[in-house]
Amino acid sequence: MSPPRRRRPPQRLESQLARQRAFDALRRMREEDKSLTQAAWEAQTTPRTVRKYVAPALRKTPAGRYAPTRSDRLQRPLRFLTPDGVVSLNVRGSRAASEIARYGAAVDRYLRTGLTDALGEYRGKTLRVGRATYPFVTDARTLDRLANAGQVSFEDLYVLTA
Repeated sequence: MSPPRRRRPPQRLESQLARQRAFDALRRMREEDKSLTQAAWEAQTTPRTVRKYVAPALRKTPAGRYAPTRSDRLQRPLRFLTPDGVVSLNVRGSRAASEIARYGAAVDRYLRTGLTDALGEYRGKTLRVGRATYPFVTDARTLDRLANAGQVSFEDLYVLTA
């Protein structure tokens, strides 16, 4: 019989916020073509903290500077909208995280304007996280119901646990 798996203790809030800022800096490096120092400064963190949390997503150039990889497989706790409300998912990879962010923008656009065109891309699609599959909610009535119940919030994509 193998020994029981030890669970890692939950991260302290300060560590979660530092990790979130590191992911923000990585996003700025990828999307805005910023240097590590500039991206870290704009994300209100340090290059050392960014390297600590997202090192596998960085590579050193021949000139000795850090550049982001095109994508990564780092795990992120993100919010995702389901027909029952918002759930917290541990998503692995920048591509899945970007997909969730684009979907959130499409839902936000629908709720602000009433236009469903951006949601069409997600009709019938699902998100797979581990062994579970989650459908993208695209039904206008369901989205309106969730919004009226206060379940739809896009202030922050990342989940913080106390």
